[in-house]
Amino acid sequence: MHPNYAPKEVFEQILKWAVIPTFDLVIEHGNKGVILVKRTIAPYQNQWALPGLRMFKGENINDTLKRIAQQELKIEINLDNKQFLAQFVGKFKTEQDRQDISSGYVVKVNEEQELKLNPEHFSAMMLVNSIDEIPKNIGAMYKFYLTKYFALKEK
Repeated sequence: MHPNYAPKEVFEQILKWAVIPTFDLVIEHGNKGVILVKRTIAPYQNQWALPGLRMFKGENINDTLKRIAQQELKIEINLDNKQFLAQFVGKFKTEQDRQDISSGYVVKVNEEQELKLNPEHFSAMMLVNSIDEIPKNIGAMYKFYLTKYFALKEK
């Protein structure tokens, strides 16, 4: 457990009163495509998503992005060429009417890196190469990021 990980009852109160800073990764897996994962946890439970987590107190952005890649996919990422994509405010009917401010970043990983899903968060993985391949059952935040990402790739 992270030293700044709030116990469940404390986190419930935080969700009630505060906006949560989260980060999501558009990960280019070599030339194979962008990684999508199917969530088993709220918000966006049972929907396709991008790997992402909240920032912990004491972390900087790079710390958070590296932790997401390691914790969610068991991969190492090089952040020398990371690209800020956009921000999105997510509002949810679950978890105390949770509200997140998400920052999306694009990172690249070598396609030889083996991906291992965090089984506590995800049930499946897929790769997409175009806006047409984005599944219908995807969270609004992730559709926003992927639409923006693929539009930039076409330019």
